Amino acid sequence: MNRYAATILLCLVLAGCSAADPLQTLQAELSSYPEYTVILNDYTEEGNFFPSYYHQYKVVVGEEQPGSDALAYRDEIRDFTQVSEGFYNRYEPFLGMTVLSKEPDGEVTDDPFPPGYQYVGDARYGSWQNDGNGGQFWQFAGQYLLLSTIFNSLSGPRIYRDDWGGYTTARRSGRPYFGTGNRYGTSGTLTRQTNPTFFERQRTRQAASRQSFGNRVQNRVGRSNGSSTRGRSSYSFGGK
Repeated sequence: MNRYAATILLCLVLAGCSAADPLQTLQAELSSYPEYTVILNDYTEEGNFFPSYYHQYKVVVGEEQPGSDALAYRDEIRDFTQVSEGFYNRYEPFLGMTVLSKEPDGEVTDDPFPPGYQYVGDARYGSWQNDGNGGQFWQFAGQYLLLSTIFNSLSGPRIYRDDWGGYTTARRSGRPYFGTGNRYGTSGTLTRQTNPTFFERQRTRQAASRQSFGNRVQNRVGRSNGSSTRGRSSYSFGGK
């Protein structure tokens, strides 16, 4: 590769690394919706020497319906989009969590939290139910059962009042909320159950990386031994 081609390649790599913040792009795109949720559905990196980094988002939007006060919700999983290394590292702990949302009161926030928690505790969307064992869990109202289907696959079958209380405390202090017992996010116990493919892919990549590193070390050792042998032979020959 000549110097000109190498320069062009470097410029392309740097251009990819300096890509615009995809969450800012989504915020602008979704601004006309009364409500929306953006979930970090997956992420990955490709390449070894010059890796590229990618995010995949699940987007849930609430749309107004003619003649009804209730919104209609739909969700879609977007294609992977390239992000910078710094952006990738920043969101690495938040797999499966909401990373951007426009909430029922119109507030837009990028503080990470478990999917669906912004609707819990709001009497317009449901109510607290007794579980028969002294606890209370959130039940979405009939017209919002789709929200339960969309979010409960990520948040677990039930959101309990105590867990929601921890979430509200974290939100007031501006901290990400990972749930009681660290259930949510990349290190969360629930996330490992709901997204096993991600962790299998991570293990495969780590194993391949370790093998590649071992091969490089072995090759260096082999070359070093070969150089030493040749050096000793030359010295012996010259001493005769």
